[in-house]
Amino acid sequence: MSNSSRIEAATRQHVGAVLTSTQIAELVKMSDPTNAKGVYPSDCAYKRDEAGKLIPRGKQAYGDGVLEYLGENQFKVLADKDIVRMPRSAKKAAAPAVVIPTPAAPDVKKAGKKAAGKSTSTSSKPPVIAKQKANLKAATM
Repeated sequence: MSNSSRIEAATRQHVGAVLTSTQIAELVKMSDPTNAKGVYPSDCAYKRDEAGKLIPRGKQAYGDGVLEYLGENQFKVLADKDIVRMPRSAKKAAAPAVVIPTPAAPDVKKAGKKAAGKSTSTSSKPPVIAKQKANLKAATM
């Protein structure tokens, strides 16, 4: 869970209350005692501009706006209708599966003759260039 979602889950019973960072951290710890991640209320706290709209405190938002920043170490818990959600990237629709035709099974009689005639180790050896040089010398004379 993200920082803002953990804070949101922990503070839903305290809508409208003004809490400090320590109080919010305690609420998150009580809601999920096994979670050892840090709690950063200031990352999910938005402030109100002159028009009354909630905006991120910094250049960019670090999470959903679950809290309103009132002053130093004072955060008001926002109601569900007031929470500012970060724009999420749209998930791409899954591409349809491409059907790859499978080749027909090789004829067993032909495959058996080829396998008996050739050894399997020839593919691991590099091609021999000496024959090509011999043919080149004979052609130039």
